[in-house]
Amino acid sequence: MLRLAARGVQVFRCEKRDGRGVWVFRQPDAELLDAAGKVVGRHGANFSFEHVDGSRLVATLAAHDEAPKPTDLRWLLMTTRSFGKGAFDGVTHVQRINTSGGMPPASCGAAQAGRVLRVDFTSDFVFYRPRAT
Repeated sequence: MLRLAARGVQVFRCEKRDGRGVWVFRQPDAELLDAAGKVVGRHGANFSFEHVDGSRLVATLAAHDEAPKPTDLRWLLMTTRSFGKGAFDGVTHVQRINTSGGMPPASCGAAQAGRVLRVDFTSDFVFYRPRAT
């Protein structure tokens, strides 16, 4: 198991849906930090994770739970495919927990149509790999 902190933004775009303006999620853009606070990777588009050692993950959402506060991002469970040798090699699941921030306002106005909003957030990510048998 590997645990990394994340610090970054969630990117949203104001779009018209069902006759009203809503902030639509586009992608995360965050640094991944080890226990000493050193940047060891990035979290980005398509639920991707890339470690400085070159190993990477592409994740798919498997389940979610609401965060304790509505202003915080949902807690997620993701299944992953790993690529390359390194810290993320063999990781099959990732959890996003302990979120703070990251949620946009409930709606956006016509004057904001097409605008991009970057909302600060922090979270923890826990990376799991099967134990050797």
